[in-house]
Amino acid sequence: MKGSRLLFLASWIILLLVSGLLVLASLNSLYVAYFAPTDNLTPTFSLDQLKTVVGGEQGEEVAKALRGRRSTAATWALGYGLLALWVVLVPYRRGERWAWWALLVSLGVAQLLALARAPVLGTTSGTSAAGILLAFMLLGLLAGAPRMFRQVDIDDL
Repeated sequence: MKGSRLLFLASWIILLLVSGLLVLASLNSLYVAYFAPTDNLTPTFSLDQLKTVVGGEQGEEVAKALRGRRSTAATWALGYGLLALWVVLVPYRRGERWAWWALLVSLGVAQLLALARAPVLGTTSGTSAAGILLAFMLLGLLAGAPRMFRQVDIDDL
């Protein structure tokens, strides 16, 4: 029983860290969209270089559109991360089974879709973050599974 408690403690702490890092990464992406002097679209190509290639007023419009897209994605990720933090801190810690499933479906599907960019779009840019997030999320959920899905004897109630 003590091992199960320790495993569950590790579970919600891992999930809390994953959710917290998602919030921090979202805030960083918002900073880049709104305030950073340059935005590296790939490791070798920046938004400033794109403006130069496109040129003139059209280059500025393209840059604004890309910053707007980054901002939209970052705000969605921020809201999602804050919700995940709340789910981990309240219902998941109480052992509510729906919270386990909600975290699995929401975090799992989102990261699998992010990883799909490699075969679908032909780019691996950003897949490492999605892979790491998926791995640690699964680790946290698997550590909590024994407590979430234990069989309760009716005589123990």
